[in-house]
Amino acid sequence: MMLRVKEWGGGQGKTTWLFLIPYYASAEGVLVYVPLGVISLGGSVIDVSLAVTAYYLLLVPTTLLWGYICDLGGGRKKLLYLASTISLLSSIALYFSTSITSIIVIFGIFSQTAAIFAPTFNLLILETLPKKQWEKGYTTSILYMFIGQIIGLFAGVFWTAFFHIASYPLIPAIFSATALLLISKISEPKILLERRSILWSAQGLIHRLTHLPLIFLRRPHLTDFKSIVIMSRKTLTREIPLIFAASFLFTLSANLFFTSYTPYLKHTGLSDSEVFLLNIYIVAANAFTSQFLLKRFSGKVSHAVASKALIARAIGMLLAAVFASLIRDTRIFYTTMLVYALLGTAYATINSNLNSLLFRALPAGKQGGMLGVFSSLNGIAFLFGAFVSGYISYYFSYTTTFFLAATLVFLASIILEIHYKR
Repeated sequence: MMLRVKEWGGGQGKTTWLFLIPYYASAEGVLVYVPLGVISLGGSVIDVSLAVTAYYLLLVPTTLLWGYICDLGGGRKKLLYLASTISLLSSIALYFSTSITSIIVIFGIFSQTAAIFAPTFNLLILETLPKKQWEKGYTTSILYMFIGQIIGLFAGVFWTAFFHIASYPLIPAIFSATALLLISKISEPKILLERRSILWSAQGLIHRLTHLPLIFLRRPHLTDFKSIVIMSRKTLTREIPLIFAASFLFTLSANLFFTSYTPYLKHTGLSDSEVFLLNIYIVAANAFTSQFLLKRFSGKVSHAVASKALIARAIGMLLAAVFASLIRDTRIFYTTMLVYALLGTAYATINSNLNSLLFRALPAGKQGGMLGVFSSLNGIAFLFGAFVSGYISYYFSYTTTFFLAATLVFLASIILEIHYKR
């Protein structure tokens, strides 16, 4: 189904967001391919860890840069063209890549697709839809994201069942080229907004952080970090620092876990096709929760919901640690389905509730500084989690990595429970 909506509330034109489907099909395909490609060249879990670290090393600081460019106004369509062009060229480069080093470098460059896309598309929703349709726009774009991701992964399942993984980047390249063609249907908005407009509604902030949990409305200052420390010492102002801490631990655990999990699946003997298939499973679980459960319980956002979802996610990671210590063959495919069911269904609930709590707690007039600290902490979590994951798995064990990830999520849940039950 093609989404068509009237722009600017005045029916001056129509636009289509169908390009989201091939865009996300390409992005998800590359994200799954890179660890598989590194391993196919004889790389270890440490090499995969370095590739993911390179991705975030370029992504985190450039998110600030592309955000400023968006605030300068205009050129939304050009920025979307640029994001898809980088995706296309990166996919082509990956196809011709013959070394682990080149894959790591290309993956770092590929991170710019997310850095450009997230602020640009979020503003495009606000600029082309009347306010009463923003929630529908957010919901539809998330739906298109899931459809695209699943299509990209299904393509991976079938392609790698018949061809070597090294040739798979041709598929993301085709999807990126398709996205470029569909972006031509987008009209530049007549009303331009700055990224602060995202704070006009909880849905806007949640949607933005769902695409990329890094949002720098301005460069964070040292005083912003000092204010968070001061707030953490007082009971009445402790909510924001604790939400930041829970989000930091959640992000750190996710990168610690998932950076090593694909190498672990390959270590147990699963095929590339099976890895793609399992990724479909977790995306589908996440999509089901986002599109059905969260609608059903709309308006019931609370710390208790977030805490329970964090516990469910921790149990999933703890089960992964147990299975990793007991099973060392392809039976892990079936245990992973259980693990991914818990991780996927919990993710959307955690993401929505934590970000809603954040929106409610942000003090008026200080959102820029607070979100700068929030994004800086998440950036550190991305980098540190990705970097140490491979080394822990290589020098200790995958079981150790998964257990540590589970522990961090449990800590996030405990932080929320202790604060909000007072």
